[in-house]
Amino acid sequence: MKRHVLFTACLMSVSLALGQGQSSTPYQPAVPPPSMGGYGGGGFGFGLGGGVGSTVQGSAMTGMANAISAKGSYNLSTSAAAVNMTQAQKQEIENHQQYTNTYFDMRATNKAARAAEDGPRVTAEQVARMAHEAAPKPLSPGEMNDLTGKLNWPEAFQMDTFTADRKKLEDLFVSSSQIGTMNYADQSKARVIINDMNKLLKAQIKSIPGPVYVTCKKFLESLMFTAAKCHLG
Repeated sequence: MKRHVLFTACLMSVSLALGQGQSSTPYQPAVPPPSMGGYGGGGFGFGLGGGVGSTVQGSAMTGMANAISAKGSYNLSTSAAAVNMTQAQKQEIENHQQYTNTYFDMRATNKAARAAEDGPRVTAEQVARMAHEAAPKPLSPGEMNDLTGKLNWPEAFQMDTFTADRKKLEDLFVSSSQIGTMNYADQSKARVIINDMNKLLKAQIKSIPGPVYVTCKKFLESLMFTAAKCHLG
């Protein structure tokens, strides 16, 4: 009879311990309750007399109750850890989603800002027209006489610095006008001479006014295109 009473008291103690983990309030991380003390020694006295360990049976029942309580606490801790881990994973997913949304929002904002700064896109027709305008053009009739091959040099090229190269090119163009075309050997000579004149022009860029320099540069580009159908080196 005494053992039956002790066993019933032990089960009541375990029920109280497990019952404390149930609540209708929103979830809070669960923590096992503190130890409730030895059976019959202070926490729960049922009038059976004696403290913990006063009898062999009492000590045995106390040990059993403590083991059951520890098992309940372990289960509660394991459950709480699982819930807490789930909450942490959910928060991590939400944080990652927020980061992703922010990243793409920033990209869209930057793209819109660049589009506003760049203005309307250039059409294919506009690109073709700009390329045509930027391409070098042959010498105009005012710059070269097609019949005689005589060149009308810009004023800056009349300086003594360009005299030797100017004379060589004039001879090549006069010769090519007589036969109607410039052969490959003469084209190669013309390319070398024109590039040399371009280097001399660049060397004097600080002493030549800007508009004059631009005029001379364009003349050399047209001269090169007329002689060898290529660009300045």
